[in-house]
Amino acid sequence: MNNSNPNQTIAQLQELGLISPSSAIDSLNIVSEVDNHNRTPWFIHLFFGFSGVLSSIFLVGSLTLILYQADIFDSSILQLVIGIILSTAAFALFKNKKSRDNTFWNSLAFAISIAGQLYVAFALFGSDIKTPLDTGLLLLVQLVMTVIIPNFIYRLLSSTVALGCIIYILGHYQIFEINLGLLALVMVVANLQRTAILQRLPAKWRAAAIDISRALTYASALLLIIFSVYIVNAEYTRDFVSNVFVYNYILAQGLLMLASLYAAYLILKRYNIALFSKPSLIIMGAIIVLGVISVYAAGLLATCLIIVIAMTNSQRLLLGLGVLALVGYIFWYYYQLDTSLLVKSGSMLIIGIVMLLMRWLLVSRYFTDDKQRINATDNKGLQS
Repeated sequence: MNNSNPNQTIAQLQELGLISPSSAIDSLNIVSEVDNHNRTPWFIHLFFGFSGVLSSIFLVGSLTLILYQADIFDSSILQLVIGIILSTAAFALFKNKKSRDNTFWNSLAFAISIAGQLYVAFALFGSDIKTPLDTGLLLLVQLVMTVIIPNFIYRLLSSTVALGCIIYILGHYQIFEINLGLLALVMVVANLQRTAILQRLPAKWRAAAIDISRALTYASALLLIIFSVYIVNAEYTRDFVSNVFVYNYILAQGLLMLASLYAAYLILKRYNIALFSKPSLIIMGAIIVLGVISVYAAGLLATCLIIVIAMTNSQRLLLGLGVLALVGYIFWYYYQLDTSLLVKSGSMLIIGIVMLLMRWLLVSRYFTDDKQRINATDNKGLQS
């Protein structure tokens, strides 16, 4: 829905059942807010995010020196109070429409909010709260701030920290294998089930829900790429958590395959393709074959999942991230010295041949039959 006319956009949303006629004014406000956000280039958002993070570091450093000289910084309670005050001030600036539309005040609010969250993190990890309770409290704070702060870059950073906290907690209990499937499931739900979730929300919350889903998409995709690459290195260096780190590749890859199969089911359902039809079985078989062959190279299936979701939702930035990650992962995996290059060349050759055969089978047996069926129907219509 990239129409320039808001009325056309509202009409399409009503046809999909996302809004009711009584909420037209709120819907127009939502559309205009989303369109204004989408018209801003992504590199401008990235620049503002980088400048805000850098400003927050200087702000935290200056404020910390002042508090340290006043012998106030040693108290975790005072750090928590300062963090709450800064977060409240940033929230007030973000909620004010005039300051939100102004680039200077928007960047200042972003810097203050990041500084406030850093002080909250200092207070939690510097207190007597034991691990992983301190990480769980930070996770709760980040979830709340992700919901209430109306800024995409902040939501992206906050959701990344929240997902990172979940990964750390699972690592603390030595259940790393859940992470890949969990991150993939979050990305699938945030992208492919966005419409179903929006239908259950009031109209005034839908703009924020769209922003949060986009932030979760990029945060989960980024962490999925990082974790799928780093976990192999951690298995050999034993420096991820402890010297007794053992990773169950089969279980982790199985959960990632289940999330990928669920994504394929949602995509096929979107295009009204039956679950047990020939194309569905071919696609499911391709996912299973790719998952089985790449058990010890989870990044292949993870990056392919990101690329497919990006192409389904026409997300060029996510597609570029997925393609870059896939190419980089192949080079990184190939030149690892854990096994011989001949074995890795053979495995990648087998994966490529199997995927090409699956594609040929899908195109020749399904799309060709559909074209012939359409042409036959057209010929009958012309003859009649």
